Amino acid sequence: MKPIVLLCLAGLTATSALRAADDEKKAAKPAAGEERKAPELPRVKAGDIEGVKKLVGKKAVVFGKVISSREVEKSGISFLDLDGGKFTVVCWKESYSKFEDGQSPAKLYKGKDIEVTGEIFEYKGKNGKGEPRPEIKLTGPDQIKVVSTEKESGAPDGKKPDAATDQSAAKKEEPKRVEAKKFFK
Repeated sequence: MKPIVLLCLAGLTATSALRAADDEKKAAKPAAGEERKAPELPRVKAGDIEGVKKLVGKKAVVFGKVISSREVEKSGISFLDLDGGKFTVVCWKESYSKFEDGQSPAKLYKGKDIEVTGEIFEYKGKNGKGEPRPEIKLTGPDQIKVVSTEKESGAPDGKKPDAATDQSAAKKEEPKRVEAKKFFK
């Protein structure tokens, strides 16, 4: 091929590449008035230990019931053990001031159903020789929230029952009695 043709082809290829890059930039920016949503974090139940282990080193939402909580005064650390006790939420005393009335999470969330967001780590004990145990480090109240429970609302999904569908709230009408003799002659 002649050099002029090659230059023209090279110019078209470069122009196409630049247009494609511009199109990608435009697609990456949200349109006017449109907000870009953050990607959904993986959610896993604290009792699903295999699911939790797959997320070690990643940010995720872990949910479950706080089955035990304790505050170690000497070290100033709070521990929240969720579901089967195989997942722990850890919070250091330096972060307590961020929580309601400066209380420890061990006191605030004891016995509650919670969701915790953060990076999942594996803790292997004080000297690194223990059984690896997944945990999230809690640094503030924005990482944790209490979720409704069946006990709080009386409904299995945590929602308050609608008065129209709540049979205990509605008066039950007795069926009208009819005499069988009128219908069976």
